[in-house]
Amino acid sequence: MPTSSHLHPHTAFPKLSKLGRSLAAAQVLKETLSIVFLGLPLVQEEPLVLLSALPGLVLYLLHWQLALGRVGRLFAGVVWVLTLLDELWGLLLFQELEAPTRGQVRMLHWSYFLGLGIILLALVELAWRWQRNKLRARRNVHHQAILAGRQRR
Repeated sequence: MPTSSHLHPHTAFPKLSKLGRSLAAAQVLKETLSIVFLGLPLVQEEPLVLLSALPGLVLYLLHWQLALGRVGRLFAGVVWVLTLLDELWGLLLFQELEAPTRGQVRMLHWSYFLGLGIILLALVELAWRWQRNKLRARRNVHHQAILAGRQRR
């Protein structure tokens, strides 16, 4: 009976770099502070806001997975794109408030721009690593031989 080692080798998903995990940890910290200082007061005023925060809470848990380095880069890219959309959605929802305090507005701006910076850095880092690995693979002689073999078929 053949074992899996005799069949095709399992492809390993590229893991996140230290920088990628650090950015995810920074996002978790930012989200924790946003939940405590922005989210909880809003939920106390209007409990229905909690329903709109559920996608953000799911992303919060996914950022923990990213920070722990348990997922691959493709999954991380999807999480970061969804995080960008959630950040923009949160900004739109916050602007619908009737009378935010000056402190809430200031904290929202810090949270939004810090989050946006972290997200964009994470996406740029993932794109850079993808491009770098793609270039390395092209230069790899073994990879070139495989491509030549496929073209002959």
